[in-house]
Amino acid sequence: MWKGNYGKEPFDLRLTVLRFIFHLHWILAFTVAGTLLFGGGYYVKNVIFRPEPHYSATSTYKVDYANENWAQYGTYINETTWNTWVHTKEFLDNVQRHLPEEGASETNISNEELSGMLSAKLASDLRVPSTIVTTDNEGLSVLIAAAVEQTMTEDFAVAVPNDISAIRVIDPALAAEEVLWDVRPVRAFVLSAVLSCFFAIVIFLLKELGDDSVLLPSTLYERYGLKTLGTIHSRELRANIDYFCKGMERIAVYPISECINPTEVSQKLSELDNCLNGEKSMTSKPCNRWIPAPTPLLCPDTCSFLRQADGIVLVVKAGSHAGKQLEYVLEFLQQQDCEITCAILWDADERLIKSYYCFSGADKVCGKQQ
Repeated sequence: MWKGNYGKEPFDLRLTVLRFIFHLHWILAFTVAGTLLFGGGYYVKNVIFRPEPHYSATSTYKVDYANENWAQYGTYINETTWNTWVHTKEFLDNVQRHLPEEGASETNISNEELSGMLSAKLASDLRVPSTIVTTDNEGLSVLIAAAVEQTMTEDFAVAVPNDISAIRVIDPALAAEEVLWDVRPVRAFVLSAVLSCFFAIVIFLLKELGDDSVLLPSTLYERYGLKTLGTIHSRELRANIDYFCKGMERIAVYPISECINPTEVSQKLSELDNCLNGEKSMTSKPCNRWIPAPTPLLCPDTCSFLRQADGIVLVVKAGSHAGKQLEYVLEFLQQQDCEITCAILWDADERLIKSYYCFSGADKVCGKQQ
């Protein structure tokens, strides 16, 4: 069975960088799409369809603990403790009792709703807790905050006499402030762009690592061990024809894919074989020595003709998914005892090939050749 070096050749950083540059527009398009999708979604949700404004009223208290050594309470009284206390049924019932009866439509709220509006905060000083009431109505927030203050000063201290002797309000909630949502659309767009670009590059690299594409003539030799004429537009094509096909009168042009027209390739090679820029070829063989043969994917019976030919030129279409097809053809031809003379890379990206060999230290050499 035919054996190649696919997957064993060294990583070609130069080709990967060029491929990245040539596909930069797709990466930018993916980045823009990701930015608009995620950043735009964040903007629509938090700016255009932002929730109704909420208002919070904050009350601050001074607590006198029953034990003179009040610092010891720091071991179990903290912000979580105060939040637990203000959400108990007893505390909420007392707040309901202190709510004014006037405006019953506004104050007719359940304990569950009241619990969602109320929270507690503890500053660095254990003796200075705060309660915060947040609703979608500025007046209602102040109204409930007043009832919470009355509950804290009149009822709560009586409920825990062993721990607290008295509570007084040092900063009452006289007005409510609008809650400012932490909306940062600029950061959301920047983060979306960075993540989208990152994932686009990762996907590109994974695709390149797993791709069996044939993009350069040198790949045919390094990976598959095939002598290569080059491409139809390469400078070395005529010299390689004169060397590889010298003395051959019947050369089979054998494509590996059904998307390649062997007759078209034969005509191109015939033109280059006899005349290039108006000059006669160095070989004396006639131009009709190039004989098209159908691909084995369409006609596997052509091997008898290939064995009678003086030489076989394998035509490989450049691009993705060419490697597996080429491996199949090479294995098939080896089993049929058909010896391949050389290969030619068809429909190659000449701009990529030129950039590849003119990249880095070969710039001066390419400049002289031009």
